[in-house]
Amino acid sequence: MVRMRIDKSSRVPYYEQLREILEDAMGSGTLAVGEQLPSEAQLCDTYDVSRTVVRQALAELTNEGLIHRYKGRGSFVAPPKVDEHLAQSLIGLAEEVSARGQRLDNEVRLFESQVPSAHISQVLKLESGEVVVRLDRVRSINGEPWVFTSTFLPGHRCAPLLELDMRHRSLYSTLEHDLGITLVHGRRTIEAALAGVEHATLLGIAPGDPVLLLKSLSFDAGDRPVEYFLAWHRGDRSRFDVHLRRERERAEGSGTMAISDAPTDLSVF
Repeated sequence: MVRMRIDKSSRVPYYEQLREILEDAMGSGTLAVGEQLPSEAQLCDTYDVSRTVVRQALAELTNEGLIHRYKGRGSFVAPPKVDEHLAQSLIGLAEEVSARGQRLDNEVRLFESQVPSAHISQVLKLESGEVVVRLDRVRSINGEPWVFTSTFLPGHRCAPLLELDMRHRSLYSTLEHDLGITLVHGRRTIEAALAGVEHATLLGIAPGDPVLLLKSLSFDAGDRPVEYFLAWHRGDRSRFDVHLRRERERAEGSGTMAISDAPTDLSVF
């Protein structure tokens, strides 16, 4: 591994310096994905620091998702998380993965017409008695389970989907090219959650492991709800990259700057 000295004269805490050293080693490939880090005792000897310093540095790396620590086995370099832009633009996972040159596999767990819950009916603005098309999928990237999604679409518009094999299709592309439905705008939220037994089993993680829950509601050009989905992303493999822009408008008749703010109502989620 990269051998760098701790600068004992620096005002930067020792544990922070050690964390940066180890992170640099992982970033350069000196410590490869899946490789075991030196033991706590070895790190103490190599960098001439206390075990408390080493443990705090390892805890920081664990909290950042850069390493996995296993009791009795040691610490190992974690696979890098994949940046996803699903939270900032109206694209589907199939388009996102394709743009990165990766392979997306879909395991269809449920695909049927069903009577929706009152909540789903409200979100999709359905009339009483209307059904939805529900599509549940485990979606894997390069063979590794990544996300479980439950998608709900108004049955009176999307029933033809049930005749199609959705294992190898992009839902958004199919809606546009086969059904003539184009998604124009939408709202998405992200929240932290813990994996239940079912989702953990499907994603290959342990119950109680962290997941990122993405909720999305998309509309067509007529401002009609078309798609509502819930997606449980593995917390150890995903992160969302969101670009922000601060917009300013010059207030009329003054030299001050006003911030343009358009609040979004997410109460239906």
